[in-house]
Amino acid sequence: MLAKSQKFLPAERHLTLSNGLRVHLLPRPDFHQVVAMVTVDYGARDRLFMDQGQLVSQPAGVAHFVEHRLFAQPDYDAFSRLSELGANANAFTTQTRTSYYLSTTVGNQAALQELLTFTQEPYFDLATVQREQEIITQEIDMYEDDINSKLYRLILARLYPNDPLGQDIAGTVESVHQITPEQLHLAFSSFYQPDNMDVVVTGAFDETKLLSLIENSPAGQRVAAKSVTKLVPDLKPVITTPLEVPLNVVRNKVVLGQRWELDFAKLSRRDILRVTIIGSLAIDLVFGEFSPTYMTWYNDGLIDDNFSADFDAERHFAYLTIAAETAEPERVIAAVSQVLNDLTAQVSQLTTSFNLVKNDALSRLINKLNQLEETAIRFEGQTFDEATLQDEIAILQALTVNDMITVLTQTAVSPVASIIARPDML
Repeated sequence: MLAKSQKFLPAERHLTLSNGLRVHLLPRPDFHQVVAMVTVDYGARDRLFMDQGQLVSQPAGVAHFVEHRLFAQPDYDAFSRLSELGANANAFTTQTRTSYYLSTTVGNQAALQELLTFTQEPYFDLATVQREQEIITQEIDMYEDDINSKLYRLILARLYPNDPLGQDIAGTVESVHQITPEQLHLAFSSFYQPDNMDVVVTGAFDETKLLSLIENSPAGQRVAAKSVTKLVPDLKPVITTPLEVPLNVVRNKVVLGQRWELDFAKLSRRDILRVTIIGSLAIDLVFGEFSPTYMTWYNDGLIDDNFSADFDAERHFAYLTIAAETAEPERVIAAVSQVLNDLTAQVSQLTTSFNLVKNDALSRLINKLNQLEETAIRFEGQTFDEATLQDEIAILQALTVNDMITVLTQTAVSPVASIIARPDML
């Protein structure tokens, strides 16, 4: 079923250049802006890989370190140059991808050329790498002081023991100081290859001129030199023993998590996207602000409006997390665990609310069509088989409550992990 939004928007175009670079053009001719993104199918979790028959293990934080240093060119800073060219630029690293993007005015060919240039030309000298180690160390310390960030990492470490998912994407102070220019070059040469990269452009543009620019840029002309095999860490059982930690909090905080055990080897990437959308919709239905469960807990004073429930999925992993502030942490853990362990039945009791929750989710997605940056950043590349925002909308439109119940019935889940953060009285 095609998204109704496709009636009002020009057709999207997806093509692969001769060097393997994938190009995705998402025209929005009524805008006076262009957003472009170069995204690499490589992230913080990709620390183990096979390179020419050799097993490579890199320190935590290499992917994030490459992202930081790639802007630094031998005789200029790409971030500053993009600003001088009238573009707002940024970058981010997730567990499975690294993305560099900019927003600028229509026709700013120089800014697009720079994006397609600096992302292909690394410069990792020892002096700047050592300076960057200190900068990233400060960033890690900052996140360590963030209570919510720390609890999020702790729950992932319970869901994925001995897995990079349980560590900060930036790494640790110790691992960052183990990173060398040689390791950065190896990571770049292994993963920043044209056939492991996607270029996304959305906004108002002349398609012929834009394609010519991309094809003749360093990104379009660079020849793929090598390929590596990413290794997925072996999953260990979830740690279900409740963890209690003293933190600088005023009220008790509770975080729960549950792993969805998807068969990533058998499911198509679009099927995984569909399951991800269903997972998000299911927890909205069961834990949303207007659900009977939420209202009962809220009215009883068990939770407050800090309660949140989220579903996340990327390449080879999927999980949900729930967080709350409460005076009765053990009671919250018991109540949430009971709902999660009986999620299919809970959803089956709320079928009359399905369309309301679905339409609310649809309205949020459709609204994102008006946000060029969001349209680009949501693109997950190969994770979901080049699905765009319009594809997400189409999948959500087609979903029925029976589809949701079928997927929930067929999907294995892990035991629930939990953490209680109590006020540190010391």
